[in-house]
Amino acid sequence: MGVIKQQSIRSTVLIYIGFAIGGINTVFLFPHIFTENEFALTRLLQEIAVILVPVCTLSSVPTISRFFPYYSSHLKDKDNDMLTWSVVATIIGFFLFVLGTIFFKDLIIRKFATNSPLFISYFFLLYPNVLLFALFGVFESYSGSRHLTVFPNFLKELVLRILTTVLVVMYYFKWVGFDLFLWLFSLLYGMLLVALLVYLYKHHFLHFTFKVSNVTRRLFGMMSTYSMSLLGATLFALLAQNIAALILSSAKGLDNVAYLTIATYISQLILVPQRSIAAIGLPVLAKAWKEKDMDKIEEVYVKSSVLQLVYAMFIFLVIWLNIDSIFSFLPESYKVGKYVVFYLGLSRVIDMGTGLNSQLLSTSRLWRFDLYSSVIFLALSFPLNYYLINNYGLLGSGYAGLLSMLVFNLIRYIFIWYKFRLQPFTVNTVKAIGVALLSFVATMWIPFVVHPLLDILVKGTVFTLIFGSLTLLMRISGDINDTAYGMLSKVRSILKK
Repeated sequence: MGVIKQQSIRSTVLIYIGFAIGGINTVFLFPHIFTENEFALTRLLQEIAVILVPVCTLSSVPTISRFFPYYSSHLKDKDNDMLTWSVVATIIGFFLFVLGTIFFKDLIIRKFATNSPLFISYFFLLYPNVLLFALFGVFESYSGSRHLTVFPNFLKELVLRILTTVLVVMYYFKWVGFDLFLWLFSLLYGMLLVALLVYLYKHHFLHFTFKVSNVTRRLFGMMSTYSMSLLGATLFALLAQNIAALILSSAKGLDNVAYLTIATYISQLILVPQRSIAAIGLPVLAKAWKEKDMDKIEEVYVKSSVLQLVYAMFIFLVIWLNIDSIFSFLPESYKVGKYVVFYLGLSRVIDMGTGLNSQLLSTSRLWRFDLYSSVIFLALSFPLNYYLINNYGLLGSGYAGLLSMLVFNLIRYIFIWYKFRLQPFTVNTVKAIGVALLSFVATMWIPFVVHPLLDILVKGTVFTLIFGSLTLLMRISGDINDTAYGMLSKVRSILKK
């Protein structure tokens, strides 16, 4: 876990800085500068792109992580053709997507024209969004397989949000119109892609060859089966996680998508550590499975679970302590999403607390179960969202998210325990939950002070001190203790100089 801990800390810091800038964009700029429909359109374009990227890459992104150890151990960098064929697969997948939109054009118009006509007007912007996002994902996965995760995270989490802020400011001062804004917004990943290509080139890792290697010939059948299975798994999982916005936009209108966007964004703060830990842990697990190192796999599984649970409980409870203060910065209409944040937040805590179960499955010999469980996830999520949204409106999306995520992770937990005799929970799991609840109860009685920002600062500081102290004293996570004491030693050394 040494590599995971060091890079995950740096990546997590970058992601949180990015989320802070993103918070300014999402909470302060977009809702106040754009109409609810315009704001929702920008979110919907990105969320649909996220769903379609696995199709356009033909699932080559997880395939790179899964099979790269075989390429790196048998081929020189200049003879490694994995990146070349992944890019070719992405271009083929993109053209299949374009053909699909042409074929289903009439159906798309019928579903969205009545309640979301603005989406139909700018549907063509999906094409640059999807292509650039997909290509960036391929090169990001390749970079991660080289254990270079910090710079791609810097681009995706920080630079992207800064550029978005610049575009919003340009639109606010009327330096660009709405049409040009959307075009530039849709091309942002192109800028990130160029920067990542230059980065890989300078590290001498950017090599293309159309000569088919012996490794590709030997593993092509296995990789094709793996890619197509994971394509279904990833697509089903992404559909399940993003289906609420599509159902809301079709059934209730784009304004509800705007409200859901805010609730989703706030709850996604909880997932920030998971993103960096998963990106770094995936190649480690792939290598451990290749070497049949079950001790390493168990170590990553258990440590990632408690580490993510501590992060998740901390962030979730800080958010909920200050939820009214947070919504006070938004227009009054957005407050309908308050309890959606609560239910989506609980679902994130459950997902985080079960560790890197998805990454463990996708790199194991039983990777097909990743597809089967994702099918179950979608089979639960779609009818739950459809029924609960139609009966409870926006709040129904929160109910559906919590219920489907709970069952989804329970199924994966049982399967991993049954097949591999691995489970992520220890006595430290109970300690983490106890410390979180105790810290929350001790802080929730603090009364509202003069200003929402001051209220967030006071409650957040008190909760952090109580939660952090108890976490260190109870030694819930060795990685957290080692990091904290290491930082303290560095501070002491600086002060002595």
